[in-house]
Amino acid sequence: MKIQFKTMSKKVVLFSIMTSIALTGGAGSTFAQGSPANANPQSYEVQHVDQATKYSKHVMRAVRESLGVDSKSTQLDNTIETMPKLQVMDLYLASFGKKVKGNEIRRAVKEIFDIDLDVVSKNDYGSKLSIYPKGLMESLRASFNVAPDSTEQDARIMGLTKNAAMDRYIKEHDYSLTGAESRTLINQIFGVNLNGISTLEHMQLGILSKGQWIVKSDTDLFILESSLDDVDVSIYATPYFESLTGSRELPESMVTKLTAMGFTYYEESALLYYKDPEGGSVPDAFKGQVMGVLIGTILAEYK
Repeated sequence: MKIQFKTMSKKVVLFSIMTSIALTGGAGSTFAQGSPANANPQSYEVQHVDQATKYSKHVMRAVRESLGVDSKSTQLDNTIETMPKLQVMDLYLASFGKKVKGNEIRRAVKEIFDIDLDVVSKNDYGSKLSIYPKGLMESLRASFNVAPDSTEQDARIMGLTKNAAMDRYIKEHDYSLTGAESRTLINQIFGVNLNGISTLEHMQLGILSKGQWIVKSDTDLFILESSLDDVDVSIYATPYFESLTGSRELPESMVTKLTAMGFTYYEESALLYYKDPEGGSVPDAFKGQVMGVLIGTILAEYK
């Protein structure tokens, strides 16, 4: 059965797939809490998105001004609401001035993507890292007045909350990070890849990450969900998929490909489940492969 996929040019669709797979953290780095015993696919609630209120009045006013129009003018509203979220985020950040603090960047993420990084930091959700990437560590070491290659303060650095690490890095760089640099930092510290998430907005794939909905719409076909520590991953169909196909069983092609990658398919609950055999967080490369299978299935069988 062919299901109508949201209108999108082939060029844009292919670019989105390539970007999602290349940006392997694009699914957010975790998907929610669960295991075959407690996973509940029917907990997914359909969300109807009103395009007229996609962003708050506060965001719309700030972005309008960044585009050079009056903050109360609706002249460019249709353009704003069809922009990639990355572009809207950059325009919103521009409204804070040349120097942007960590709390302002986190506010932008909450306003544009509806992802609360403060909650992620407070609860220490996400992948557990023994050390951050080299460049990030060097800047954080410098913020503690030690040499970039010194490990003297590393335990202290890794004991910081995610927000604190982000704020120290931004201060060390004189609050001058670009939107792109801010997103790289967020991915390195929080494991939330906003670049990848932005490309998934119209892919009909729901993502539940860090205990929060990262991508969700009333026409999602499948849900990708995982434990808060990124160790367990579950995939199941939505009520919308069931209403269209008359079944909640996952496509055979998807099941075949993902079981070959180590997933187990539980037929009674129509759920694919994976747990890292080493008990660690699922590697980015593996996430990219899973995303490739899911998006490939949607485009090949349901567009």
